[in-house]
Amino acid sequence: MNKKNLTIGLAFSLGLATGAAYAAQQGTAAFTLLVKNTPSGTRKVQYKAQNGSNTLVGNPVTNGTGATFNLQLVDGGTQTQCFSMPSSGWSAISTLGFKYVDPSLANGPVKSAQIKVTPSGNFQIKVIALGDSTSITVAPGNPTTSYATNFAIGTGDEYCGSTGTATPNPNDAVTFKVKNDDGTTCPLAACP
Repeated sequence: MNKKNLTIGLAFSLGLATGAAYAAQQGTAAFTLLVKNTPSGTRKVQYKAQNGSNTLVGNPVTNGTGATFNLQLVDGGTQTQCFSMPSSGWSAISTLGFKYVDPSLANGPVKSAQIKVTPSGNFQIKVIALGDSTSITVAPGNPTTSYATNFAIGTGDEYCGSTGTATPNPNDAVTFKVKNDDGTTCPLAACP
């Protein structure tokens, strides 16, 4: 096992075993952020982030609070929404990380989520939320000028992404989509 994988494994094991409260912030740039508001009224949020340097700290299964995803879009005004994913929906993915599943949307609009470190050392976050304007209140601007994300594991770490150098396309009142961005600052706090 190389030094990087050993560090990831130790941090993951420590967070899993102790549920320790680190609450550090780790920058995690958006691989994909999609916010869609269709003419029929359905809304979708899809977020994927990945890199090779983050560690997984915290356990959404046993911490009693699960995890949250805070999303902010700015388009002249500011829209922010906190998505909660309670502990009851989380389960372990072997020793790699955790997955959240709520196909009936009983706990809110998040249908599925995942946070893990692959055997090759790649850190990944995924969130998919579905709903309408009452359950998903953030919507694309025309255009959206900036965004920020904060995925937090209860008493564990926060993983932040933000507007970087990628050009969103499309970026209108129906769809805001950014791919392969490089913004890793943390202007948005974790959900209260």
